[in-house]
Amino acid sequence: MRRRATILMMAFGVVVVAAACGRASEEEINDLLGVVPTSTVSEQQIALATSDAAAEASAQAADLEAGSSPVVAAAAGGFDASAGDVTVGLQLFRFQCQQCHRANGEGPVLEGAESPATGLTDDEIASLVREGHGEAPVFAETRLSDTQLADIIAYIRQQSE
Repeated sequence: MRRRATILMMAFGVVVVAAACGRASEEEINDLLGVVPTSTVSEQQIALATSDAAAEASAQAADLEAGSSPVVAAAAGGFDASAGDVTVGLQLFRFQCQQCHRANGEGPVLEGAESPATGLTDDEIASLVREGHGEAPVFAETRLSDTQLADIIAYIRQQSE
């Protein structure tokens, strides 16, 4: 056992000395230590991903300007949460709503078959979120986008089925 430790320390010392003297390349050091470096993203890949993200953001902004968000003007039929993403809605609900809307919170529990949201339309839920209810217009100052609100409503709808 002591012999293995001595050999290991000597090998490690050789690697350190070789690296310190500049005689071993990074690849040689990694090979001696049995290290497999993880791949990194190149500058080209970063630039391409940034470009793709900027194009997507620009396309989404153009869609919003053209009026094709999940929220349609009330004159055209009202709020439509069917385009909402349930997975994103779950995350948003946990971050934005769950503090009050849980069993021991101040607001009604919105998850499950007993949810008061089951008897409301998407328009009514959106109005409650935007304007509040009674003495607690909690979300009057919160900046939820129409898409985020559609995601939250889609999640609430899925939970109440």
